[in-house]
Amino acid sequence: MTPQTLSFALSFDYGRLARLSRGVFVPVILNTGMVSAPIIEVRIDSRSSFCVFGRQWADALSLDWEAGDPLAISTAAGRFFAHLHQVTIQLLDFEWVAWVAFAEWDTMPPSPARDVLGLNGFFDHFLAAIDDRAEKLYLEPRFS
Repeated sequence: MTPQTLSFALSFDYGRLARLSRGVFVPVILNTGMVSAPIIEVRIDSRSSFCVFGRQWADALSLDWEAGDPLAISTAAGRFFAHLHQVTIQLLDFEWVAWVAFAEWDTMPPSPARDVLGLNGFFDHFLAAIDDRAEKLYLEPRFS
């Protein structure tokens, strides 16, 4: 095996966001070009096939939830329905366009951890490394 050195454009200390709920959380802003949602603290989840947000965020962006492509998502806790919409995601110094799923349920407190960045829409745009002991997330963009 040949050792490989990785370099990352940015590091982010996620400890402050993870104090109330175990996980890696980052602040994102969703926008459609016309409307922006407020900052959302989302969990990074490599087990999620999609970036998933509660339906209230589609409403905040003035999106017609039902006009998006329908999608059924299965999880360990059960199955739910969502609709895909294309939005711009802003995370720290990065901004990109992605298809995200807006779920049929809201994610208002006390369950903000249901808003997630997943494989499609996040991990397909970044090389990510997590140093959980130091509570740091390292990101290298892969926009191509």
